[in-house]
Amino acid sequence: MKICFLTTGDIKDIATAKRALGMANPLSDLGYQVYILLQNSDENRKRVAMECDSRVTVHFFSKERTLAEILAKNTFLNQIRPDFLYLCGFVIRNIPFFYLKKTIILTEHSELQSGISDVKGMKRVFTLLLEYFSIIKSDGLLQASKYLQKEYRRRAKRIGVKRTDFYFPYAFNRDLYKPIEKEKLSESFQAYSATFNFVFLGTITKNYGAFTMLEAFQKLTERFDNIKLILLGKGRHYKEALEFIKINKLEDRVHLPGFVEEEDISDYFSIANAFISPMNDTVQDWARCPSKLYMYLPFQKPIISCKIGETFETLQEQGYYFSPGNKDSLADVMALIRESQHLFSFTHFELHSWQTRTLEFHKWIEQTFQQ
Repeated sequence: MKICFLTTGDIKDIATAKRALGMANPLSDLGYQVYILLQNSDENRKRVAMECDSRVTVHFFSKERTLAEILAKNTFLNQIRPDFLYLCGFVIRNIPFFYLKKTIILTEHSELQSGISDVKGMKRVFTLLLEYFSIIKSDGLLQASKYLQKEYRRRAKRIGVKRTDFYFPYAFNRDLYKPIEKEKLSESFQAYSATFNFVFLGTITKNYGAFTMLEAFQKLTERFDNIKLILLGKGRHYKEALEFIKINKLEDRVHLPGFVEEEDISDYFSIANAFISPMNDTVQDWARCPSKLYMYLPFQKPIISCKIGETFETLQEQGYYFSPGNKDSLADVMALIRESQHLFSFTHFELHSWQTRTLEFHKWIEQTFQQ
């Protein structure tokens, strides 16, 4: 069977291609011919080299205007004529404007664009129309969160369309993300062993909790000396975060290295004593599936988050929770973890590897489309 993943953009900015790269080798192991369409960028090529072996056919397209990209993708799809076409996000650049009689179209939804507060007016109307069109255009829907599954079932019923769906959260690549023993870390990373380290990976923005973490940590420094906060990534409020650190004289306590290369993430995660994954009580966060959560799991350290959406769905009682957006609540949980001698870590992390996810996907394909 041939399956082709249709992606858009650079993986540094748009994470949906992680699904295609994570599933490529496991699908090949199951006998699929795997094709991936990726934008030609340095980061995309590097990630392919890290995650895909020679069995996977990757076709790189140039960054073009929308119509040119659509035409390039459709030309390739008509050449290979896949049995399954997996849309990594139902956006204009990914819509297959062609008709292949035997191709089954699968659409993944990993967030609810129409639920984002900044999406207003005619832009929201257009986004809603596109989301509803995805139900009509697809043969199967895959939702990365329970919230999305419920919402798209409600929408399909509203327009009188029956569509099979599959709850399909993100996962981690067990070949990429695995703990590194202290002795095998570089001296710069080994130096972190003298402190208790809280680590976050993601976009440095207010909306993603950057300043909630900074303000909570500032409060924590009044009680503890040997602690550090490491925020990995960049974002539109990165410079403001650096300014906050300078004003509050936290340069020796807070580390913001900026964008971290994929091959260095396991080093940072290995020196973590606890991870942080802030969530907001908004439609956007209830609907989305934070991919970094699954990257944290194999390191088996406490994860601090909120009882929102997929984070709570995954961690349940093995997580540590604070009130969304509340710096004092977060500081209390961080203090509890710093002082505790009996910490919970996620024990069933292997259930959330791409290998396991891919097997579940394969079984769904067999049961739904090959009877």
